Amino acid sequence: MKAVIKDIKLMRINQIWKKHKPQGLGFSDNDVIIIYLETEDGSMFTKDFYCRLKGDGTLGHSVTKGSEKRQTELQNFIKKYISRDERYNIRENVKAWKGKEVEVEKINNGFVIKI
Repeated sequence: MKAVIKDIKLMRINQIWKKHKPQGLGFSDNDVIIIYLETEDGSMFTKDFYCRLKGDGTLGHSVTKGSEKRQTELQNFIKKYISRDERYNIRENVKAWKGKEVEVEKINNGFVIKI
């Protein structure tokens, strides 16, 4: 099934959680990309990518395995649907993701992006 990116937000973790990060996020996960999608049948859902962006807007490396796995998932998403450029500047180009079409799959009353 196809879905279209309707809106996107790039935020700092401390803008969402004031006191503590959720359990499982590494200390190097400082940014979150929130993608709002609409499927062909009109269903709306969101996908959050937790990551670490460097000052130049590119993805940084994480120390923990969980954080590195999240970084890799975001890198694979960008390579498949957005850009093949290894030095892709997310911070400057994130708003251009609006209107892009992605493949999604329905699983247990929810949706996941095929990466």
